[in-house]
Amino acid sequence: MRLHFLEHDPDYFSNTNITLWAETKGYQVTNTDLFKMEKLPSLSDFDWLMIMGGSQHAWEEEVHPWLVEEKQFIANALSERKIILGICFGAQLLAEVLGGRVYPKRKEEIGWYEVTLNKEGLDSFLFKSVPDRFLTFHWHSDHFALPVRCTRLAFSKATANQAYIHNDSCAVGIQFHPEYTREMIRFFSKEYGHEWVKGPYVAGKEAVLAMTEQVPETYWLMETFLNNMDHQFGKF
Repeated sequence: MRLHFLEHDPDYFSNTNITLWAETKGYQVTNTDLFKMEKLPSLSDFDWLMIMGGSQHAWEEEVHPWLVEEKQFIANALSERKIILGICFGAQLLAEVLGGRVYPKRKEEIGWYEVTLNKEGLDSFLFKSVPDRFLTFHWHSDHFALPVRCTRLAFSKATANQAYIHNDSCAVGIQFHPEYTREMIRFFSKEYGHEWVKGPYVAGKEAVLAMTEQVPETYWLMETFLNNMDHQFGKF
């Protein structure tokens, strides 16, 4: 299996819960740094597209002109039935390409918060062996309307669509961040925590750092999630 990552910000880590999983599976990992205007690969160069998070907004095509090409690339990958996982900003881009609307969120969600599976999530292969409620990290100020032909699988108190699957392809979007390791959250908290103004669903820098030391490592969540996708879609 060949994984290709679309990266949107310079602050990304070579070791995430996804790359750690890929290493255990012996899967190839490549990436395109879109913020550097790097050329996108041929669709024949990968099997699984990982659309990662970012500080941008999905509608900022004039500010970030590479977004236009990226969205078309995602559409082409969908047409070719590539396996696709969009995370946070990546889930928003995927939703837009599928026909949904991305918009600024009334209340930001930043910190460790619980996600709950709905009935469809409980019945989905995607969350097999995952509890109906689980703690995970969040960091987003935008959200999206669920596209047509997509099924919502999970929600949180602050966010209606925490996970969805496209019914006509091998594409999944998640709004939360199971790919973050403890090291990553420590880094982001120290570098950007001063921007996390406390609110109903924004814990603040010190609370995030304290909670990060208390919660168990969340690799298990990313591993289970990816194994479920691999088992379901890898046969196509």
